[in-house]
Amino acid sequence: MSAITLSENDKKIIKRLQGDIPITANPYRSIADELGMSPDRLLERIAFFQEKGLLKRLGAVINHQIAGFAANAMVVWRVPPRDVEKIGALFAAQAFVSHCYERKPPPDFRYTLYTMIHAASEDECASHVKALSRLAKISDYQTLFSLKEFKKSSIQYF
Repeated sequence: MSAITLSENDKKIIKRLQGDIPITANPYRSIADELGMSPDRLLERIAFFQEKGLLKRLGAVINHQIAGFAANAMVVWRVPPRDVEKIGALFAAQAFVSHCYERKPPPDFRYTLYTMIHAASEDECASHVKALSRLAKISDYQTLFSLKEFKKSSIQYF
């Protein structure tokens, strides 16, 4: 994947899309008006960003606690290198897995695959973890439940 050169106008679009989308009948027209461009041009640039893999998706970010997801678990899995792609894809396909990453472990740490699970309770999280364990036939994992949230925000690139 090669780097894309972004114009100042592209950066303004991306910066604006990092914020809230207006709740209007035509939110892209509102954003285009803010940016001083036509809605067609805005949508053209968004499509270009998606086509090039720069913009993965546009979506709602909910407060998961208010939505009833009171428990969060980061699960670290010991997965043989030859199986990481297959098991990572298997885990990522589960609706209750919000994040799934392969990481190079530091010395003396054997876990290479990481999943984040959100559920209504720790028991429900644990049930999901057991389901993943059975599905992948992996028993070497650690579940780390969130105790306190200090910060939660999306990164601001521009």
